[in-house]
Amino acid sequence: MKRHTLLFGAIALAGAGLDLLTKSLAFRYVPVRHHEITVIPGWFGIETAHNPGVVWSIGQGARTLWLVVSILAIPLILWIFAKSRRTWTATICLGMIEAGTIGNCWDRIFHPGVRDFIKFYYVRSNGLPAVWPLFNLADSCIVVGVILLSIELYFFEEKKPKPPTPPAPTPAGT
Repeated sequence: MKRHTLLFGAIALAGAGLDLLTKSLAFRYVPVRHHEITVIPGWFGIETAHNPGVVWSIGQGARTLWLVVSILAIPLILWIFAKSRRTWTATICLGMIEAGTIGNCWDRIFHPGVRDFIKFYYVRSNGLPAVWPLFNLADSCIVVGVILLSIELYFFEEKKPKPPTPPAPTPAGT
């Protein structure tokens, strides 16, 4: 149990630290908004932007709401971890989700919004190129953690067996 707690804390702190470091570096070296540094032409680049909303910039006008949600999410994830059945997968996944939540919460407190900088290109089904919305390491931690935790819970969670049904009473005198 102690090993799970240490692993959870290490992943949460290391993940949040790495997220904040990569954001700081990106915003230091690519300070001009909408200026891209191409890393792999046609596939991957770095471009900085602040997102005051949530996924794909939804809810940009509700900055205070998202700040409150972020702040409340940190102890909620800790509580879920404390109450969960400790598997290594759940520990790692919840640590990743906590890391991403801490990183993005930090940005909501100290910056105009969450700092995004990772830019990927892809080809649509009609063959036309497109750009995935900017994101960061914290977003990746949250998404990967949620997906893996969902797979763990859906496919590998031990199901508690139902108690056996007592036999039906037999009529008296038979």
